[in-house]
Amino acid sequence: MLIDLHAHTSPRSNCSRTTLEELVATARSRGLDALCITEHDVRWPDAELADASRLLGFPLIPGVELTTDVGHVLAFGPLRKPLWMGYTLAELVEECESSDTALVLPHPLRRFAGERAIKGGRVPPTAEEIVAFPQWEMVHAIEAASTQTTALEHSLTAAALAVAPRPAVGASDAHGPGLAGAYATDIDRVVHTAEDLAREIRAGHVRAVIAS
Repeated sequence: MLIDLHAHTSPRSNCSRTTLEELVATARSRGLDALCITEHDVRWPDAELADASRLLGFPLIPGVELTTDVGHVLAFGPLRKPLWMGYTLAELVEECESSDTALVLPHPLRRFAGERAIKGGRVPPTAEEIVAFPQWEMVHAIEAASTQTTALEHSLTAAALAVAPRPAVGASDAHGPGLAGAYATDIDRVVHTAEDLAREIRAGHVRAVIAS
């Protein structure tokens, strides 16, 4: 099953310039089987997203991109605390120890080797330094590539994954039209819900791919 794990819609994510309908049209054109909607610090109501999925005739799975002390973290599955109260990564990890929620680290090197970091004169970390970051081992999977990360970030993430292998996913992190599915994740089994997806991520049954 081919799925895009990371996409944003306007106006629910104020950084996005694309609609749910546009995301689905692009994902469908690239041969994807499903799309995760992961707004910033807010989750679509389950019933509303299910209705949208039926109207568009395309599987849509809810998630959320949370702002934490180490940057953004994608969460798939239930969370106990109201999202507006915020989470640290340690709090997320502790909560997930007693739940089936899966955590994915998106754009893992943005702070260290992203465009702004490099322009600011920051020296990119080595693969060994990257895998020593606590968040590398604290999540269930690493986002290996997206449309919102640079070639340098992709190469450094690949080098770090070679040093300390982790389950890796691909995701568009779409903020504009035409981006959904550019990077995606191949999953061994068909998933229908966030809980199904979380189970496969936690089991490591995921592979990052560049969609056609």
